[in-house]
Amino acid sequence: MTSFFCDEAAEDNEYNVIRDEPIFSQDKAFIEEMWSEYKPYADRHFLLESRKNFKQRIWEMYLTCSLIAKGFSITSDDKGPDIRILKEGVAIWIEAVAPKAGKKNDAVTKLQDRTTRRVPDDPIKLRYRSAIEEKYNKKYKKYLLDKIIQPNDCYIIAINGSAIPSARREIEIPKIIRSVLPFGNETLRINEEYKVVDRYYQYQDQVSKVSGSSVSTDIFLNNQYDGISAVLYSCVDVLNRPQEFGDDFVLLHNPLAKNKLERGFIKLGREYWVEKSILEYTNWVNE
Repeated sequence: MTSFFCDEAAEDNEYNVIRDEPIFSQDKAFIEEMWSEYKPYADRHFLLESRKNFKQRIWEMYLTCSLIAKGFSITSDDKGPDIRILKEGVAIWIEAVAPKAGKKNDAVTKLQDRTTRRVPDDPIKLRYRSAIEEKYNKKYKKYLLDKIIQPNDCYIIAINGSAIPSARREIEIPKIIRSVLPFGNETLRINEEYKVVDRYYQYQDQVSKVSGSSVSTDIFLNNQYDGISAVLYSCVDVLNRPQEFGDDFVLLHNPLAKNKLERGFIKLGREYWVEKSILEYTNWVNE
């Protein structure tokens, strides 16, 4: 069987480091185990692309292996989204994307050694929104036009944030949710005795770019995005992974989706939905 790693130097240095450094031998073995499971679903350019965009391909493998471990029957082809699950004649398509930190004024910069800073909340949300726009307005709509995705199929955008600095630092409501629903920063109200008497989230339906233009963060309250059934999120990477596949997932249902994903369909990680204007969730870890 063909191995995931080859001997040639890769464009993505993380690939080279994981392959060559003995300290990462267990992580390398984990990748090879995933590859043995994932290989039948890989497109013909997968191994070559892994050497250029390592995190993206690891995310595709991890996501697929998580669903297989949960008992799903997976299919895929080179023309459509990364993953297809069939249920009662309806397809559930999952498109995987691992956005990078960005290169222009709104890029998320790395934290410098021996320094502190506030988590760049809005720039990170901008990266997630950019990934959603790319997959929905360009990819999804073309899939519909080409009749690869049918009008009644479910469509999930699966985002991995591991390539974005500080993306792991979360508060109670994850940033991926606050990228599509208008939750802003968490606010604490303190009395004269310095005791917390209330806590809530500010309303925030947009974030601003350095240029002054704004990007909406309430798209799950906008019918223009009703083709998205849900977003799925993880910050997993080779060196930071849970004990069980999928325990790290965050799944948020789109309350306005025209093709709704059945609640409890995936049962991995934490599942969120909006009910009577309240954000609810279930934790499927250890279930």
